[in-house]
Amino acid sequence: MRIEHGDHSVTLHYERPPNLRAMATLHGLFMGGFTCFLLVGAVYVLAASRGSNPAGTALLFVACAAFAAWNGATSLLEPDCTSVFDLKARTATLTESSIITRQRGPVSFDDIVSLGTRVGFAGNHRSVIAELTMADGECWRLGYELIRLKPAASSDIPGVIKRLRKATGLAGEHTE
Repeated sequence: MRIEHGDHSVTLHYERPPNLRAMATLHGLFMGGFTCFLLVGAVYVLAASRGSNPAGTALLFVACAAFAAWNGATSLLEPDCTSVFDLKARTATLTESSIITRQRGPVSFDDIVSLGTRVGFAGNHRSVIAELTMADGECWRLGYELIRLKPAASSDIPGVIKRLRKATGLAGEHTE
């Protein structure tokens, strides 16, 4: 996670580290193989059964294959985020880029309740998560860092967000 200062804006960039990308790719490949194994198992159950009704077992195999495919795909679709805080217009915009690029905002600084960090779960691991919370309850995840068993103080994200709060004048805090 890094900050860039422009003429009238501050940009926060979050990109998944290479080791996290590699693990997501391996997880996706493993889940793809497991999905194929389950689908072949479903076809085998349907073809090899004699005198019984294999539809329930085959349906279970197909449902597990769908869950494995979804699990593998979500790890590959985790987006990189770019947050632009326009100091002149006093707005914030978030761009999430993955296979599909999605833009949220611009939202006025007056509609932002807090810019902070918290310890929670992202990518199925304990992480320090940077968030932007709106007055209507919507919460934008700006980025995260896996901390697993390390203390939250080992993360660089709270310091980066503190500098960003100082530059933008937004309220917020780090919560455990």
